[in-house]
Amino acid sequence: MFALVTLCALFLLGMLTYHLFLVMRYRSLRGPDPEPASHWPEADLPHVTVQLPIYNEGELAANILAHAAALDYPHDRLEIQLLDDSDDGLTSDNASRKIAELKKSHPDIRFQYFHRADRTGFKAGALRLGTENARGDYLAIFDADFNIPPDYLRRTIHFFRDPAIGAVQARWDYANDNSWFFTRLQANKLDAHQMFEQTARARSGLSAIFHGTAGIWRAQALLDSGGWDCLSEVEDVELTVRAAVKGWRVVYLDHYRLLSELPESVLGFVRQQMRWKRGWTRVVLHYSLFILRAPIPWRVRLDLLQRIQLSWGPICALVMTLGVLPYFMIAERIGMSLPAGMLYITSLTLSLIVRHYETKTLNEDPKLRAVLNLPRGLRFLPLSYLVLNLGMLWPLSQATLEGFRPGQVWEVTPKSTTTKGSAGHFQQQGYGKIPGYVLGSLLLCSLGVLFAVLSMYLLFPLATLFYAMMAAGSGWIGWRLLKDVRVKKEQNQAVEGLEIKSEQHPASYKQSEKENKPHVPRQPAKGRRG
Repeated sequence: MFALVTLCALFLLGMLTYHLFLVMRYRSLRGPDPEPASHWPEADLPHVTVQLPIYNEGELAANILAHAAALDYPHDRLEIQLLDDSDDGLTSDNASRKIAELKKSHPDIRFQYFHRADRTGFKAGALRLGTENARGDYLAIFDADFNIPPDYLRRTIHFFRDPAIGAVQARWDYANDNSWFFTRLQANKLDAHQMFEQTARARSGLSAIFHGTAGIWRAQALLDSGGWDCLSEVEDVELTVRAAVKGWRVVYLDHYRLLSELPESVLGFVRQQMRWKRGWTRVVLHYSLFILRAPIPWRVRLDLLQRIQLSWGPICALVMTLGVLPYFMIAERIGMSLPAGMLYITSLTLSLIVRHYETKTLNEDPKLRAVLNLPRGLRFLPLSYLVLNLGMLWPLSQATLEGFRPGQVWEVTPKSTTTKGSAGHFQQQGYGKIPGYVLGSLLLCSLGVLFAVLSMYLLFPLATLFYAMMAAGSGWIGWRLLKDVRVKKEQNQAVEGLEIKSEQHPASYKQSEKENKPHVPRQPAKGRRG
């Protein structure tokens, strides 16, 4: 027990130290985004394929198609692929009508519509199918909730004049960040990730992680890196690792930001984070030795290894927080109270230092977010730390362990127009049951309260503090999850018995340049390895 908690605490100290380095690195390197060294002449602009993977996105399907068609780029060199895995019927019908409309108003743009009969490989499988049929030398990818600015291709395409550039990634921004304080916490967390873990690393000559959307790939780099793989739920991370090992660079644009949509329910956010965490575990298990043996500079190798090993953070934090009282009791018995206390105090102090410089840097951003009015009693609490760090300990730890099991658990993050009751957005077996991660969060809250009282009685004030923070964060997350699960249950009960329109569609369609009918492959496509 003592050795395990010590190991977890040292791991977290290493994480915090590296993150502080990235924060300070960003502060020293911040400034305008990089610019292409040269530009293609207008007549020589390359062919680009815009790929739009969707699943039961409702009205967003037509919206993202309209954004793609409005790109300021020569239409005779632009191809738009709608990669539709929807099974609600409504999304596919809306998308078909929109494509028919756009074909009339934009006759020079080539449209391709692929509707798969099953979701084999999920998003990676859809992208693999699209890539095998793409004509473009460059592939731009956008999720349905993103607003594509008309100048996107002209802003990014010229970086590929450098033959070493494999991809260009734009930063995410959020149209609904001020919906309520939880969306603001999400926005701040993602801002910190994009500024410090992405921009600082990219500008230091290290590999930025492709985000799966709002980015554009060189088709040759994608092919050279093995194409889209269906190993994990974070296919974008897999591709980034393989591309980095092959020597391809990713340009990250910190100030060029595309609006998207944050999940507004706590349930949607938690399920999204759990999906990502399961995927990261699979990446760690599959790619750690691959990176260690890769013929790349040692600093790039160590950075990639460090980046994927961060996946163990929630489990280490859970062990360290839950085990603080027995740890101090054992330390007192063996005469190591001072080192044990210093380890926890150092971790807490370093965490506060990191949060201070993170907040300071975020507040100095030229595109600073509007101030969110909070109740006076909440203004002085470290809400992000309590809610998103300690409150998420159980769900993220559970998802990390689930990543050891074979087979993906893929759930699309629900958006405001997502088809209500869509199973692919919530795959909990038995909607009458409370999911384990909800019960686990409420259990952590109860244990936090119990052990905080016990620690206070036994005169371990530092342990009392840790347990109180865990109880506050886990209690709030568990309570909100319980409410959201009940809402989701009501939504699913409301759609029970309704016929799914997609069942009325034929099993396959023939693709035609003149007809607006989706192509459904009868079997997994063969071609580029994914």
